[in-house]
Amino acid sequence: MIVHIPDKLYHGIIKHSLRQQPEEACGFILGSPMPSRGANIHAISFVPMRNISSHPLTHFEMHPAEMIPYLTDKQQPIVGIFHSHPTAPPLPSQRDLQTLWHDIPTHWILSLQKPHFPELQIYETKKATPSTYHKLSFVIG
Repeated sequence: MIVHIPDKLYHGIIKHSLRQQPEEACGFILGSPMPSRGANIHAISFVPMRNISSHPLTHFEMHPAEMIPYLTDKQQPIVGIFHSHPTAPPLPSQRDLQTLWHDIPTHWILSLQKPHFPELQIYETKKATPSTYHKLSFVIG
């Protein structure tokens, strides 16, 4: 599976994440409907969400009421969940792996450890005991 990312979307998640520092930024990646699991994903837009976590420096949580319109949109479904790691590498934490987002095809993590050189990684997670993940390839532009 390859994720195709428009330049505007890529730069948008970086700008949003830098504005949210030192807190974790979060949101949804919307895309074109996918024909089948394992097929390439075409990201179309980024929808920032407020981080309402009681520990926003190290965790993200989205407000359920804000998510509803996007969870039910069939024209541009959610193809990814996004959050930043302001001071950590772009690897899923144990807490990330325990989330209930395993039905969403991709999990995007942007590391801002080096703010002038943000590092994006995209993963596919599988719900298991314990949860597993693997890195996906992506193309920007």
